Amino acid sequence: MAGTRGQRVSEDLRNYCKHGKHPSIRQEVFEQLDKNPLLTAKNISKLLYLPWPKYKGYLDRLRCEWKAYYKNERGSKCSSHGWRGLCYLPSDLNCQIRSGAVEVGWVQSKARNRWLLWKDKLGRLQWFETGRVNLYVRKPANLGKAYQLVCNGFSFTGLITDVKVLERVLASVRFKGAHYVFPTEERLPRFTIDLFARSNGVVIKVGDASHPNAVEVIAYYPDWAERNERLFEQLNETLKRLFESSVPNKFEKPDYVR
Repeated sequence: MAGTRGQRVSEDLRNYCKHGKHPSIRQEVFEQLDKNPLLTAKNISKLLYLPWPKYKGYLDRLRCEWKAYYKNERGSKCSSHGWRGLCYLPSDLNCQIRSGAVEVGWVQSKARNRWLLWKDKLGRLQWFETGRVNLYVRKPANLGKAYQLVCNGFSFTGLITDVKVLERVLASVRFKGAHYVFPTEERLPRFTIDLFARSNGVVIKVGDASHPNAVEVIAYYPDWAERNERLFEQLNETLKRLFESSVPNKFEKPDYVR
């Protein structure tokens, strides 16, 4: 049985070499998968002139081995940095707690708009008099670290002790922008695409001095969209207050009964 099996394998290799192929099936399989990662084991057997039933298990193993190789992992190898966002404090809360912020670790800046600075290992916060707070999260950044940064600056310092108020502040956290870097194997020519910067907030840089062998995508939330969203929220709150005040209280007695 072993001799018959060896004769069959050697015969397959001779047929494989007749078509001008190298005897290393593994190398040829890897080259085919590099060209088209979506090839199945059956498609590879047809391209390499190998009998499908006999080499089915071997080609499946080679395909799994090719996928497990770190250079061939599917998905984009993306690294993000420069993550920034924003949130808003309620106006009444902003006036109450801002006076005691310097005493618990916030730093008063020398800027004319007198914004406050909070800085720790996760990033930094900029707190303005209007109640707006800018977030700058260090890489690797995610939304969870942004929430933790807000908690470090307001909750753990004792400025906000009410959990419901803190949840309201965390719910207002919005993404503002970030830099996404997609590395390549070759150095790319320097080129900048800013055609959609004002309309969609997307700038693409290729071959930049900071990342000469990568494609850098700078995505940010446009200022006009942020202003419109803020105006819509304020209008919604105003209409809600007007509607609630106009609805009569059914438990209150009318004037002629008093």
